[in-house]
Amino acid sequence: MKKLVYFLALSLGLFSLTFSQEPGKEKLQLSINNGVLFLKNIQRSDGAICDTTNSLFDVWETIMAATAIYDLTNDTNDVTFKKAITFVRLNQNNKGLICHNQKCKKEYCLETSAVYFLLLIKMGHLKTVKARLKLIDTLQNKLGYWEIGNPDVTEKKDFPSVTGFVLSVYKAAGVTPPNEKKAYSWLLSKQNAEGNWGKAWEYYNCPAYATWAITSCLSKDPAQQKALQKMNDHFLATQKKDGSWFYADTLFDKGPSSELQTAFCAKSIDRSLKNDTAINKAIKFLYNAQKKDGAWDGGSFPIKNKRYSKREYVLSTALSLIVINDFIHKK
Repeated sequence: MKKLVYFLALSLGLFSLTFSQEPGKEKLQLSINNGVLFLKNIQRSDGAICDTTNSLFDVWETIMAATAIYDLTNDTNDVTFKKAITFVRLNQNNKGLICHNQKCKKEYCLETSAVYFLLLIKMGHLKTVKARLKLIDTLQNKLGYWEIGNPDVTEKKDFPSVTGFVLSVYKAAGVTPPNEKKAYSWLLSKQNAEGNWGKAWEYYNCPAYATWAITSCLSKDPAQQKALQKMNDHFLATQKKDGSWFYADTLFDKGPSSELQTAFCAKSIDRSLKNDTAINKAIKFLYNAQKKDGAWDGGSFPIKNKRYSKREYVLSTALSLIVINDFIHKK
């Protein structure tokens, strides 16, 4: 009788979240479907898809969730996607840039704007992005880097992830960035001995965040490939046996979860560098870490104020979906 119960449980997938498995494409697709359903279920009436307990990053999170949904469906008529992208468009400032939440609508955040522009390019709005890049040109520092512009970021305005995100948009748009040599020279000079670009509490306080932002902007240029290889070696050396990555935070008692950090790292790794084993392990970890409601735990944003809490399950879910979908389609 016990054997029969066990067999039925396996057949119904009841053990999928508690036992480590080697998921095939069908199980991964089911995982994706459940994750998308979770995002759709938390969408607000105004179209935002964000942390239901704290809307601090409502625009940023909506763009990430919309990107995940679009990557999976390529359907601009999807009801949830249409509502989400309308919410984002209504939060553009008069120059077409985006801030991370509605409260700073008149300002801009270059990272939030960058992920929005990358989504617009996927949607076929390249002309719009090229026009807005002319404004981004004027915001470049004479040393080659960009500052975030986000009014809530006061301590590290020039963190390398900002320049990484911006350069990724130029690359995706097929546009040569202004002072290209200076921009990449500055960015590569910020890579540390470990192979990452450091961390800052205003940017999730884990080194995997910057690498996620920077990977996609690197090209086949020898110096950039050397930096990419160095970063890749760092990931291979720090991946845990269960396939996850977790950089402990010694300054805060809260921070991004291993699920979110693993999604950052898996999205950072370049598939051309013979690291299929690491990626396979990461996908297996994410598959088994998915919660029953379809979401992935993201831990917390490492805000200094101990009385203030901001959970990161929306970003973790959106990025995990993107990573798993990339894996299925070998992007």
